[in-house]
Amino acid sequence: MSRDDSHDTKARAVDSWEQEFLNQDGSGYIGTPSKRYRCPKCHGVLQLKQGKNGAFWGCENYPKCDYSANDEDGRPVRPKKYFCPLCGGQLRKKTHSGNTFWGCSNYPDCKLTLEDVSGEPSSSRKYPCRACGHYLVRKKGVKGYFWGCIKYPECKHTLPDDKGHPVPKKLRSSGDQ
Repeated sequence: MSRDDSHDTKARAVDSWEQEFLNQDGSGYIGTPSKRYRCPKCHGVLQLKQGKNGAFWGCENYPKCDYSANDEDGRPVRPKKYFCPLCGGQLRKKTHSGNTFWGCSNYPDCKLTLEDVSGEPSSSRKYPCRACGHYLVRKKGVKGYFWGCIKYPECKHTLPDDKGHPVPKKLRSSGDQ
């Protein structure tokens, strides 16, 4: 190929680019650049996918890499993890008979359950159990809400509920003794 031939090829490429530019619709719209998210496990590219529960992000190297994340506003976000205060297992959101609660993944060895408050397990370390020293958690029973010891069934201490707070048993006045 001569020098003139390579110059003609470059000129044709430039002409076609110029022609493509001139043939644009004139809106001047330039699309938003696509952002690439990397998989923290294998450093592959995360891809937005559709599943039975909606959109999610999955690794391009699936099934070799099983990393996935929730989609929030077009970004991959890992769901927040909650851990059992008794055994350290992971808490999982469960629904039974229309009630939503959080239970320990080490069930039946660990029978901890916590109430669901706006999609998160209730934090109830504020209310100590006066019977055993652990703490009380709000639970829903047949008769409504109540507070029970986190160490149930070993400790069966309970208190009634009043608008999300335990009602302590009245202290005996010193005159009653």
